[in-house]
Amino acid sequence: MAGDPWILTLNAGSSSLKFAAFSPDGDRIAGGQVATSVQEALAQLDIPHPPSAIGHRIVHGGERSAATLITPNVRAEIEAAATLAPLHNPPALRVIDAVRAVYPNVPQYACFDTAFHASNPPEATTIPIPKPLRDQGIRRYGFHGLSYASLVRRFEQITTATLPRRVLAFHLGAGASLAAIVDGVGVATTMGFSPMDGLVMATRSGAMDTGAVLHLMREHGLDVEAIDKILNHESGLLALAGTGDMKTILNSNDPAAKFAVSHYCYWVSRHAGSMIAAMQGVDGFIFTGGVGENAPQIREQILTRLSWAGELPHWVIPRMRKAKSPMRRGLY
Repeated sequence: MAGDPWILTLNAGSSSLKFAAFSPDGDRIAGGQVATSVQEALAQLDIPHPPSAIGHRIVHGGERSAATLITPNVRAEIEAAATLAPLHNPPALRVIDAVRAVYPNVPQYACFDTAFHASNPPEATTIPIPKPLRDQGIRRYGFHGLSYASLVRRFEQITTATLPRRVLAFHLGAGASLAAIVDGVGVATTMGFSPMDGLVMATRSGAMDTGAVLHLMREHGLDVEAIDKILNHESGLLALAGTGDMKTILNSNDPAAKFAVSHYCYWVSRHAGSMIAAMQGVDGFIFTGGVGENAPQIREQILTRLSWAGELPHWVIPRMRKAKSPMRRGLY
């Protein structure tokens, strides 16, 4: 593809960098995952000329609700939101800077995980704390928005079915959330002010009583850094089963692992009930993410717990664009 235009996309995590090259019409040319090194990613792509544009997945966009060109002001906004997504925004900023050093004249764009949820009504996003604090941007934002937007956009092409009017989408991976989607538009989601809220995750606790956090501070003398480490890195499935890897947990006969699975499915289905209430019903379920795609045992347990919603279709949507075969499952 010497001389052909191409687009570079980058998704920086806390310890890895996912990358892909696309043609202008959206066909995936190549991609992969490395430790967070832009140079290594570009070496693997081995495309001799610069891309036409570069897109970054940015987890927290603050008040922004649409993709935008990364200017110095936008970069400053992403940095200001870093405390709201400490596992994601800082490495993304490092990648943005590293790419600018390699391709100083190529425009870079930020695509925000929070954007899909901008359509959530104020009842869903408002945290009932004093107004001066709300005015500082303390509200529910929601995350995994790029995954949900992709799921809606590709659904009919991948499944050959019509997107149901009221869909409950399950993004289940190391990070996990649900989204209530009506007519292709998000109306509620389980993650909130930060990616720590909602479902039990690999190493994150998910929703918990803030009183427990205050107790840890008062009675155990833990400071902010210690609590952050516990809730972001030492909780969730890791705390229950000794590992955050669902495949390992499912293959284990340890009673703690079996309880972790039961606990996980209980809370996913319990949160699902609130999403169904937000939509005033549900017409179908969609699963995506590493666990959602590859753990049928988890899907079956969740769907069994939601059988009260009636006989509804459900689908598994692969995350990778190049995956062509939809997996439509039976009725529940």
